[in-house]
Formats: sequence, structure tokens, C-alpha cells
Amino acid sequence: MAAFFILGNHPELAQEELASVLGVATRVFDVRAHDVAIVEGIGDFTLAALQERLGGVIKSGNIIAEAKDQDEVLDVCKAYALTEMPSKERRSFGVSVYDAGHRGRLVVWRASLEKFGMRLKRSLQDHGSVRYVTASRIPVLSSVVVKKQGLIGDGVEFCLFPLADGVMIGVTETVQDFEKWGERDYGRPSRDAVRGMLPPKLARMMVNLAQGDPSKHTLLDPYCGVGTVLTEAAVVGYRSIIGGDKDVAAVEATRENMAFLVSKHGAEVHTQLIHTKAESLATFLAPRSVDRLVSEVHLGVPRDGSESRVELEMRMDKLAKMYTEGFRAFSHILAPDAVLVMAFPAYPVEGTVVTAPILERAKLFGLCVTGGPWRYGRESQLVFRDIYRFSHSA
Repeated sequence: MAAFFILGNHPELAQEELASVLGVATRVFDVRAHDVAIVEGIGDFTLAALQERLGGVIKSGNIIAEAKDQDEVLDVCKAYALTEMPSKERRSFGVSVYDAGHRGRLVVWRASLEKFGMRLKRSLQDHGSVRYVTASRIPVLSSVVVKKQGLIGDGVEFCLFPLADGVMIGVTETVQDFEKWGERDYGRPSRDAVRGMLPPKLARMMVNLAQGDPSKHTLLDPYCGVGTVLTEAAVVGYRSIIGGDKDVAAVEATRENMAFLVSKHGAEVHTQLIHTKAESLATFLAPRSVDRLVSEVHLGVPRDGSESRVELEMRMDKLAKMYTEGFRAFSHILAPDAVLVMAFPAYPVEGTVVTAPILERAKLFGLCVTGGPWRYGRESQLVFRDIYRFSHSA
């Protein structure tokens, strides 16, 4: 059975995360738009387990049918509702229309969504009471609405994916647990809003991009900050974790956050925290002792938006020298075939973006790019994150 995954605000990154976790999954079709990935087979995973693991997917479910036109879609949805909810005193349903690559069909379907929903409601009213859940004029239901309106389990959300020659019809099985994500972000004991923190969802995506079985690898974050990468790594199953930071307050914040995670979730993790600069880690760690490195590097002095391109290029060159020394140190402690996932700054200015000149420098120390850059950020931000995946050759 084919499964669908509704992608978040950074769809290219979310698709790569999904592929990294699933590994050999076969894509049903190559999505040309940004809303959805559809795959045939999810291996040993359940949809619930995948949704729990992924940071960039907001909904997932199963494709139940394909139809040629709205009448056929209505028939499929009606039959599903009557079959899967046969004894409900009141059937609840919602409908979302997502971009699956055919812009013209998408526009038509979204324009007629309200009428289609009412047609489906009337057809079901012949068989009992019906509640049609909508989101005003928005053509998709958020994960919050789907969960709070009881459309999983007690009800149903139909997700429609218009294609050139018809429509794929899916049923949502699980949504991103927004309450858990909020708790892990705002509920942890140590935060540093002034210094700035890696968003937990992005940290999770980066950890997943590192690929492999987490329980079999040792993960290092050499710029650990308050420990966001390390806590997300522990949640997905890493049992050997190392963090380093030159700021003693950051190391203590990480220690506190890791202890909180262990006490709350019972995770069994061997954690080593080191107060040192990334460039000095080889003093503390054995050669070839790390096979996964996931980190956000120092993003530079906070911007105020008045900087010229020349000034930003000078800043980036200075940062690149620091990153180079980091690469040099990492080369001594990385195992052969180690995987690195790193976020570097990118500065938008004057209609262009100043990026970090790190690729050739990384090659000097056996680091070859195998993925990226995937850009993370909103248009209004002064600093984007460019995420790369590297492999290490001894």
C-alpha cells in the first residue's frame, strides 16, 4: 500500500529526511511541487512510528484509491466513510487538497472544495447524522484541527492529490504531535533565547539526515549549545553521545537538559560532555572514535540588517577560518566512512545571499559533500541556515 507524507515548511529538507530514514523506499511518483511525498512501502516502520521519528512531516496516511473525476472521488469517500464508520451515531469528516505537481488541477479542486465537501455531506446524511469539519476558506486542515476535531480514529480526513490524469485519495492516519514538540522546546529546564537556539524540529531532521541505526553509532555535537541536537539524538535512539562547547554555561545547560530528558523519558544514554573549543576536541577524544557528527556551527555576530555585502563577506571569511580549524580537528577523531550533518550560516543581502566558503576547505581533510545544501529559514530572517551532509574518508 502506498503511503503519503505531508511535508512542512521546508519540503526539500523534509523529503531528504524521509528518504534518509526509510532508506530503500520506492517513490510512487516524483513530486514536482512541495506539499507531499508518496512512497510504496515503509519497511518495518508503522506510520505512527515514522511520524514520531520525523521532524519535517506534519501528517501521514495511506492512499486508498485513485479516481478520474469528482464524481468518482465522491463515491470513493462515501464508501469509505460508510464502511469504516458503519455504526457511528454521527460521522465526522474533513477534506484537504494538496499540491501534487499539477497546478491547473490543484486550482480547480481548491476552488470547488467547499461545494465538494457539501455534496459529500449530503450523500452521507441519507445514512445518519454528519459533521463536516472545515477551516474557513483554507483548502487544507492543520494537524491541530485534525487532532482536536477528532478526525483520526473517531472521524476521517480525506487528503486529495490532483494529478494530470486524475486524483489520488488518501486517508490521514497520524499527525505531528504539536504538544510534545512544544514541551521539548519550551518545557526543558535550560533555554537561551538571547543566544539563539537551534529549533528542535530542525535538530531532529539533521539527526535523521545522518542515516544509519542510531543504536550502533556514536554521535558528536562539537558546538552543542544547550544540547538540542543531543537531546533529539537521544530521543531517536542514540545511546552513545558526546557534546562539546567552549562556553561552560552551555555545557552545564546541556547537562541539565540531558538529565531532564532521562528523568522524564527514561532514555538510557551514555553522555560525555566536554568544556573545550571544537578545535581542541582531539585532545579529549580517541582517534576514529566518532562515526556521526551533527552540529550547527557558530553563525556569527548577530545581524541588525544594516550591513553591506562587503562587510558580510568579511565576516564570513573570518568564520570560514574557524570552521577550517574545526575540520582539521574532526579529521583526527572521525572514523572511516563517518557521516557529518552540519548547518552553516547564509546571509541574505541586496537580493543575494552570502554563503560560507567551506566546501574546498572541507575536502582538504577528507570531507566530501553527499547532500545539500538544504536552506532553512524564512524570508524575513537575517540569517539562513545552509545544511550539508558530508562523508569522511580516512
